[in-house]
Amino acid sequence: MQRKKVKKFLSLVVMLAAMSSVLTGCGSSAEQTAPTQESDSAVEAESKEDNAAVAAELRFLLWGNQKEIEYREKWTNQFNEANDRIHVTLEAIPEGFHDKLTLQISSDTLADMVMIAGDFGGEYFKEGLFTPLDSYIEADGLQDVWVDGVMDGLSYNGSVYAAPTSFNAAFIFYNKTMFEENNVPLPTNDWTEEDFMAAAKALTKGEGEDKVWGIDLSSWWSYELARNLYDGYKAWDWESGTMTADTQGYRDGLAFLTDLYQVDQVSPTPTMAADIGGTFETGKFAMTVGAAWDMESFNSAIGDNFEWDIVTFPSNPTYGQWRSPLWTTAIGISEKTPYKDEAWEYIKYMAASEEVQGEMENIGLPTLKSICEDEAFMTSIPDGWKPFNKQVYFDALDYSVDGVVLNEIKDEIIKVECELLFAGEQDLDTTLENIQTKGQLKLDRMKEE
Repeated sequence: MQRKKVKKFLSLVVMLAAMSSVLTGCGSSAEQTAPTQESDSAVEAESKEDNAAVAAELRFLLWGNQKEIEYREKWTNQFNEANDRIHVTLEAIPEGFHDKLTLQISSDTLADMVMIAGDFGGEYFKEGLFTPLDSYIEADGLQDVWVDGVMDGLSYNGSVYAAPTSFNAAFIFYNKTMFEENNVPLPTNDWTEEDFMAAAKALTKGEGEDKVWGIDLSSWWSYELARNLYDGYKAWDWESGTMTADTQGYRDGLAFLTDLYQVDQVSPTPTMAADIGGTFETGKFAMTVGAAWDMESFNSAIGDNFEWDIVTFPSNPTYGQWRSPLWTTAIGISEKTPYKDEAWEYIKYMAASEEVQGEMENIGLPTLKSICEDEAFMTSIPDGWKPFNKQVYFDALDYSVDGVVLNEIKDEIIKVECELLFAGEQDLDTTLENIQTKGQLKLDRMKEE
């Protein structure tokens, strides 16, 4: 842009010099007026051209840690440099994103584009705050370019409201060295819940500070799994506004998790976590639940202390594979922005260009099929990392589920009740009744609001 202004300035200098020469050689005022009028027209035309060059100034509201924001700034700068008529400014919120989003909505200052997650977008799509993207997707032939499963939480009432840029799903990390030293069969992608329990029991040994646990479910993962462990049986149904913790499938899932702590004692309870200190990287646990975002920290912390790998969730004979939350990061367009077409150009660059998606592994998992299905990508390992089964990242999509996450219920009710249950301070019946009753009261209040 600066180069254009310099060029225009030099052109104007040349023009004025020529005019000066004409004026010097001519004596009549009529002859002096014509060139001046022409120069005014030229300047006016150039001014209009300048305004047209920056036709759309767009705001993009997003969350992220420092690394995520830095990469998105890099990609956004690349987009801006390649587009003279569109300029995108990031409004990055490291913490308190939902508060900022709520404030912008209530004050009618919503950004032109907003980062959306599959686990909370539905409530905003339903309110008509975002633009359906179906016509844009069809016009650019992008109906089948993203990996299967990531679109589930980005649609409402038959329309797509956000385009996916990255995703994460859960799987199991296991200490390969520990399995082999104890002659326990290594887990495979077709292992069963029975296989999982046999390994967890065989690898739980010792007492006190020297105790080694078969599985670490002492973190927030215990509550994530507690809201939807088995297929079709989650704690609530957002669409109907009803709690479903009174179903047999939900009871069976919560009973299984409780037995891990109380009957089989293969995992410390969440209330014991602080006393044990550390997680999978300490070598005190044969297995743990995690996601791709843990890979970098585990590689750094474990080093050469032991060998490890990742594997998909095991299968229950009745309900199939355990269910994982699906964290899809996407971008939607505000229904009120006058720059919908321009916003789509930016979204298309972030979600469907191999330039960006090819680097997405630095902050998440790419959603573009042409990247994920490329052999070079699937066999590449980041510098300094141990070899691992990268296919698990995408196999995990088969058992991952999107859905509106109601933190008011998950954190304020399920977490509180399950903490008592897992610690043996409350029985299963009481826990289920409290989750169902308290959760329904919360849902009813939310409907009234």
